[in-house]
Amino acid sequence: MNMKKLLVAGLLIVGSLGSTGCSPQRETATLTVHVQGQGFVQTAGEGSFALETIVDVKALPDAGWQFLRWEGAVAETSQQETTILMDKSKTIRAIFVPEEKPEIKAGPGGLITRRGDGSTVVQRTRGEADIEYIMLHAISDAAANPGDPYNMDRIRSIFDDYSVEAHYVIDRDGAIWQFVQDDQIARHAGAGSWMQDPRLTNAMNRYAIGIELLGIGTRAEMKNVIGSRANTLVNSSDRGFTDAQYVALNSLLQTLQERYEIPAQNIISHHAYDPGRKWDPGELFDWSRIR
Repeated sequence: MNMKKLLVAGLLIVGSLGSTGCSPQRETATLTVHVQGQGFVQTAGEGSFALETIVDVKALPDAGWQFLRWEGAVAETSQQETTILMDKSKTIRAIFVPEEKPEIKAGPGGLITRRGDGSTVVQRTRGEADIEYIMLHAISDAAANPGDPYNMDRIRSIFDDYSVEAHYVIDRDGAIWQFVQDDQIARHAGAGSWMQDPRLTNAMNRYAIGIELLGIGTRAEMKNVIGSRANTLVNSSDRGFTDAQYVALNSLLQTLQERYEIPAQNIISHHAYDPGRKWDPGELFDWSRIR
């Protein structure tokens, strides 16, 4: 998303240091608030606060926009409602981005109908009526190419070579690629169990849409996944996930949840389904940024 095209607006909440008259002087601090995009910020106060006051702030997007994150010394940068400790004068910024329906592209090589092992992708038993869950994953080519782990053509090759696939992949720039139709079974979940439901034991592929995010976990998480040598060669900037990915993921999740009536509690990680074997999307994935 081209952030340069966003409307940038600023709001200065002015305050003063000290007080006048005969009353004892009280030290205060000033909070300055800026807005990038279209929306506004509510604050609990007028802008001048006694030192060590904890101030509540809330970011409210205009229609057609969504909150992305805060910049500045707030307690939670990804939460619309958060707090600031006024131990000195501070400046914060609320960033809003346009709310868009996701543009979904066919994955490199087109939608998968016949897999690399020669088998054919099959329909869910009851078609779209089987879709109850969304499972989040992380994928990269770091084991073979730690210096260039996010080539989408290579991701397609990994699907073919390892007899796996996901319905969607979200790249580092926030582009959404579809590899398998929603009403078909993709092999992304594998063995595991959930909520002691026998239907779901080793059978989540039938009931879940799989979404892969291009991302790499912590050194500890990846050691046994990609090997020690590749792990040391991964650039730190390639670990974790990007702002663009969170924006795209939220847009895709909203679309899928509305289309298939999937509640928020049915969005789960691969690790949660199979904690003894799978790590993804990992410790660097910020669940608080999923709305």
